[in-house]
Amino acid sequence: MKMNNRFIYGILSIVLAAVIAFIAIPAVTSRTSSTCEIVRMKTAVTRGTLITPDDLELVEVGGFNLPDSVARRTEDVAGTYAAADLCPGDYILPEKVSSVPLSSDLSLNEIPDGMVAISITTQTLATSLSDKLQGGDIIRLYHYDDNNVLEPVSDIPELRFVKVLSVSDSKGLDVDYTTPPEEDEERQQTATITVLATPEQAMLLTRYENEGILHVALISRGNEKLSKELLERQSEILSTLYGDGLELSDEDLESSMNVPEQSGPDKTGGNTDNPAASGTPADAGQDTTPEETSGNE
Repeated sequence: MKMNNRFIYGILSIVLAAVIAFIAIPAVTSRTSSTCEIVRMKTAVTRGTLITPDDLELVEVGGFNLPDSVARRTEDVAGTYAAADLCPGDYILPEKVSSVPLSSDLSLNEIPDGMVAISITTQTLATSLSDKLQGGDIIRLYHYDDNNVLEPVSDIPELRFVKVLSVSDSKGLDVDYTTPPEEDEERQQTATITVLATPEQAMLLTRYENEGILHVALISRGNEKLSKELLERQSEILSTLYGDGLELSDEDLESSMNVPEQSGPDKTGGNTDNPAASGTPADAGQDTTPEETSGNE
């Protein structure tokens, strides 16, 4: 009986060894030894530079563990723009190239769908937070209108939490306040602030840009988690004001774009019950005419 068991085990061992030797090993070997042609960089190319055929080369490499999306034809890469700094020998993946020219301002290359980038002017040093704003900051915008005697300063619900994309000087050059100016170099001063906005926010910014002065207050910097929460809160406020949204605790929150039509000054001061987070009344008491309110549609 023991001899039979040993015989069976021996036969099984021989069969298993044959399977490994003649099937498994050749399969693995053929897969790891297979080659294919791919495109890789022949010269160094900096971000934003147009890639030409002279920058590329076709090489034969092992196909094992090679990404499926790697470029395999030079014509698929030539004529595109480097989305990152590329070095000789780099494989070309879709995320490394762009079919359209890249802006020098990285923040303008990836504007989310349904959003816009819009710039506002900083008229004084104080309105621009003393030239200390940076890209990525979350700010709140206040509007000052000296024509509104009753409530010259208003907190704008739609502009409570806005993300700064970039800060520019009077020549349109990006300002970087994180690095001190070199010796004998004149310090750049903020002239415009570019922010990420919804179309509704962009309309308000355009309106207030031409009606009085916008003041900037810094809310958050360097805290990605808090920034995300604040922007989500702003999105909820906009949804409540313009529909398609969730109900907030501020059920009586009114859109600062919905200014009541008035033929003259409001003797009673209008509706000053604005449940804004700062407690400051919005534009409800602002002296307006029907022509002015028509621009808020």
